[in-house]
Amino acid sequence: MDSFIRLKKFPKKSLKSRGEAPIGAKAGLFWEHLPPLDPEAVAKMMQEIRNHIRGLEERKEALLQERRELTARVARIASDSQRE
Repeated sequence: MDSFIRLKKFPKKSLKSRGEAPIGAKAGLFWEHLPPLDPEAVAKMMQEIRNHIRGLEERKEALLQERRELTARVARIASDSQRE
């Protein structure tokens, strides 16, 4: 039953990835149009943002994988309960 509850908590809208521009592309466009006051500071900030985006993308992929595993588990449980 815990699998059902955990699966239901996944936000469907935040995991949507089709048809949207990558976040990194949006950040790149933003930075291209700003005149750099201190190029080193801007470069450092851009790298921090890229690292943060990479972390978010890895977290998203982990959540998607967990959702796939939970869906498979729920399907197995449902299949087993129908046999009994």
